[in-house]
Amino acid sequence: MRKKNILKKLLILPLAASCLLTSGCASLFGQTYTSRVFDYDFSEMTLVQLEEPKEGQLAAVIHTTLGDMTAVLYPEYAPNTVDNFVNRANDGYYDNTKIFVVYQSRFAATGSSSNDGSTGASNDGKLIENEYTPNLWPFKGALCSYSGTQGYGDSRYMICNTFEFTDEDVETLKSATKDGEQLFPQELIDAWVEHGSLPTLSGFQTVFGQIVDGMDVMEQIMSVEVDEETATPKVDIFVKHIDIIDYHKNS
Repeated sequence: MRKKNILKKLLILPLAASCLLTSGCASLFGQTYTSRVFDYDFSEMTLVQLEEPKEGQLAAVIHTTLGDMTAVLYPEYAPNTVDNFVNRANDGYYDNTKIFVVYQSRFAATGSSSNDGSTGASNDGKLIENEYTPNLWPFKGALCSYSGTQGYGDSRYMICNTFEFTDEDVETLKSATKDGEQLFPQELIDAWVEHGSLPTLSGFQTVFGQIVDGMDVMEQIMSVEVDEETATPKVDIFVKHIDIIDYHKNS
């Protein structure tokens, strides 16, 4: 099934660290996936996802059958992806959409009108070219768009979890170089380890939001029992509705 193969590729990317971090690519199922991180200028990097959300910042309340999660959105860095997400939320596209796979230590995926996750939607029916920035990363709780075509997204999105970092993992991250210099700033590596992340999804998908409230709900989703073959939750979980709001703390 096409959806299963696509998500399987995304699942394996975090395990392909040595390939990604030494060459900037991952070779999976006969296809090469190129990361954009080697094009980044880190000199003015700001880890905006770790900052306190601003009053009035564009946000989304994701109402699920397990509870609510609030994610701030970043239209200044991913304008086309956020615009599509907001429009799909406002037109009800996300109402009663299924969380169709959960890879427990990696991510959950939703945002499709079909229960198997095989279709997505966009403003004009065309795929959205991925939007990359050194200011947004697949931290735990990040929202990342994707589609069936590498380098593009649509209405479908992943909610990132994290894997446990070993000392070897950290050394692998440090070993990535560009022009003989360490590629990833130490500040970023430290943040990945402290806050949780899927660092080798970096530069592959558009990061467009970050959960700031309801992380306990996200963790419930990630811990559900799933079918071992398909990663489909054994008990259906749905996104009931998404409200687009201006963020206000404790509101």
